[in-house]
Amino acid sequence: MTLVPHPHGLHIAGEIDYGSHHLLAGGLDGAILDGRSDIRLDLSGLTFIDVAGLRLIVTTAARLSPGRRLVLAPLSPMVRRLLALTGWQHAPGLHIP
Repeated sequence: MTLVPHPHGLHIAGEIDYGSHHLLAGGLDGAILDGRSDIRLDLSGLTFIDVAGLRLIVTTAARLSPGRRLVLAPLSPMVRRLLALTGWQHAPGLHIP
């Protein structure tokens, strides 16, 4: 996970699973506290994410203050498909361009 200053957000590569949820949670919490604008998650380098990791992203989006969004871009085809299968692509606070 790498902090990206502009646009404000994180680049996440590799795998998100039970062993790395705490890293994702910490990165997302830090991104929420560090800015007042949208948060962009670059998930193009993600090779695997379990449902709990995806749920963490969706619940983080719902926690954002009004007017802020969690923007998933670029997005790997795998994550796009998981969001569609779970129905979470329309979750509050989440934006998928």
